[in-house]
Amino acid sequence: MKTNVTMRSSDRNLFGIIIKQNTKDGQTLSVSDLQKAYNVARFQFGWSHRKTEDIVKTKEFQERCYHLLYERSIIKMNIIIFMEMIEKEGVIKILKNLSVWKTVGRGDNKSTYADPYIWVLLAMELNPMIYAKVVIWLTDSLIMNRIIAGTEFRPMNSAISRIISNPNYPMYSRLINLKVFGKHEKGLRDSASEEQLHHLSEMERFIIQSIDMGIIKNEVQLVKVIERYNIRKSVA
Repeated sequence: MKTNVTMRSSDRNLFGIIIKQNTKDGQTLSVSDLQKAYNVARFQFGWSHRKTEDIVKTKEFQERCYHLLYERSIIKMNIIIFMEMIEKEGVIKILKNLSVWKTVGRGDNKSTYADPYIWVLLAMELNPMIYAKVVIWLTDSLIMNRIIAGTEFRPMNSAISRIISNPNYPMYSRLINLKVFGKHEKGLRDSASEEQLHHLSEMERFIIQSIDMGIIKNEVQLVKVIERYNIRKSVA
């Protein structure tokens, strides 16, 4: 069963608002947080009043949205049919049916999430300053580091299972968290910074290589390697 995890990484801080990322449903990003960030910046910089729900109703947004969906093979229809469907059923309903837009919760807890590509398109439309900040997020290595850290985790466990008959994976995970984060608690990896994700993926890769090279042959050696692993802190 796919677990729903909401990331609140400090690397996605937009005008003091942490943009939540839902790991379920294609890594969707919070549109509600995007609106909150715009509202904060609006009073700081004297921007005009704008709402994401109004932007999605514009023809320009819908046409750009169509091309994003078409290029990613989410839809196959031509743009005329797509626009006719929107006119008939409404843009939000169409996006929800395509699983690129979702509303969760009720009342004060109600929140909207969008496919990352759609979310970025909204950010671009809101304001040039927000667009610039989002571009910086997308061109740094945060997302790639998170992917690498995740993809190295299973191969590491697979490598460990080759040398230990009954692996204590929770213990190894706890030791790694203590080394990388200085503590162990639920959700640490979901809110990790870019630097922490880099250290995590490097450590997992090192363990795999050490097992493959015969340096680590049993659990005692594995624990020692984790505890003695040297985290190289970056210099500001």
